[in-house]
Amino acid sequence: MVRRPGGVWQRRRVVGAGVAGVVAAAVAAAVLAAAGPETRSPQAGPPAGRPSGPAPAAVPGGPTGSATAPPESPAASAPTPSGSASTAVSAPPPAPSAGPVATPLKAAVRSHVWAAGCDHAYLSERAPETVPAPPVEADAPAWARAQRAVHAGTQTVEVTLHGTGDQAVVLQGLEVRVAGRRTPPAWNVYQMSPGCGGGLTPAGFAVNLDAPRPLARPVAGNDSGTRLPAPAFPLRVSAADPVVLRVTAAATGCDCDWYLELRWSGPAGSGTLRLDDDGVPWRTSAATGRPEYGFAGELGRWAR
Repeated sequence: MVRRPGGVWQRRRVVGAGVAGVVAAAVAAAVLAAAGPETRSPQAGPPAGRPSGPAPAAVPGGPTGSATAPPESPAASAPTPSGSASTAVSAPPPAPSAGPVATPLKAAVRSHVWAAGCDHAYLSERAPETVPAPPVEADAPAWARAQRAVHAGTQTVEVTLHGTGDQAVVLQGLEVRVAGRRTPPAWNVYQMSPGCGGGLTPAGFAVNLDAPRPLARPVAGNDSGTRLPAPAFPLRVSAADPVVLRVTAAATGCDCDWYLELRWSGPAGSGTLRLDDDGVPWRTSAATGRPEYGFAGELGRWAR
């Protein structure tokens, strides 16, 4: 080789050219790997059971003949809209739900309605000497609150309903809800009148609060011997044509909390109107076997 320097020089040039080619190929592979999926055609997904991700890029001249390209970010691996892979389409947002329908009814409730305007009884834990004389029917709510009294045996509720719009509303039915049952308290019974009567018994609905599922049953009335037909749903009500519902609830074995739900429908929708004692249930208690008092006007006190 010493004698042929030209040949030696020629071999070194060939070896140098080979090394330069290897370096150039490695640089090209690194550039392609760093370019990301934007410079590559979309690929089909990996076979089942194999991890997803880009295929390793071969690097000539490595120890094993190949090398793995750096992992791509999730944003870089997503297919572009122009690619052949499927593109997820977001669904339009759901339409906003309609709000609750305003009740097109106005209710005026009287919960201290006495038979014939005079016959009623209350239970109170107070002693007779501390209880004032019975009031007139119009003053009964205030009198009962002051004595912490509850309706004894029966309670009649009268509801007057008016429509609030130009169009009529249909009343579809009346549901009775018992919110609580207790043992009747061992209190005194105070009769509002020693006895009275009248020639008019309005038609209405009767409720047995002791029943497992109390119902509002239509009951016919009487006007001096003339039968008054029982009310029947559906009923029609408007601003100019009100409806009066009269409900009499009776309890013989329980101290019950209860209220009513009136189902209605109108041009704008339908709903339920709760009827109660200013947001709380009414209370009616059985009074069987309790001490009973009537007011003796000539004596100015309660007596048995």
